[in-house]
Amino acid sequence: MNAEFILILAALLTSLTAAIGGIAGGVVLITVMPGLLPVSAIVPIHGLVQIVSNVSRTALGIRHIEWRIVRAYALGTIVGTAIGSQVVPYFSWEHLTLALGAFILVLTWMPRFEAAPRIPGVFTILGTVQSALSLFVGVTGPLNMPFLLREDLGRDRTVITHAVQMTAMHGAKVVTFGILGFAFFDYWRLVLGMAAGAAAGSWAGTQLREYVPEHIFRIGIKILLTALCLRIILQAVGFDLVP
Repeated sequence: MNAEFILILAALLTSLTAAIGGIAGGVVLITVMPGLLPVSAIVPIHGLVQIVSNVSRTALGIRHIEWRIVRAYALGTIVGTAIGSQVVPYFSWEHLTLALGAFILVLTWMPRFEAAPRIPGVFTILGTVQSALSLFVGVTGPLNMPFLLREDLGRDRTVITHAVQMTAMHGAKVVTFGILGFAFFDYWRLVLGMAAGAAAGSWAGTQLREYVPEHIFRIGIKILLTALCLRIILQAVGFDLVP
């Protein structure tokens, strides 16, 4: 099957997933990308597609944004990308896939904190940490979900506020990669197709959100992520698997 078609389909399905549950879409998408794109292109292209996915999801529920959280988080993204950009030029992209698979596997199965601690300026701190890390592993969105759940915003406000946070993070990341010289234009056709798929997925997921039981959604995502991460890790250590 054509790699470009697989990536566009993956963008649609993972954006749909994120629109239903607020998380996991970006994580699943980046686990599909190794083997279909050059390693050095995975994080920047993923970031660009995620901007479209999150902006389209936000546009369909803009009234649900919790602006006090978004403002604090956006401030952190500026600080985090400024710090991370100093290290990115020295990063060895050859080791990205193994680090990515291991990172997501840990993220998927780490205990969920039902009551994240109250920390002054927590969303600014999270914006800083997540933005810096996202330059290297691409997906850090689930890290702030326990803190967002702590705010008791309800499902719609949680999903949409998280989407705006991720727009800020991925936006800062894409700008950073552009400044560092990544040739986004070389992938314009793929990005356009994936962006269209992501927007369509956001619309479909928004329509389905109220009909999908959350516990079933989370179990299914964990199983899928585990399989995809094992695929990435096996490929990284030398097993030649078919993508």
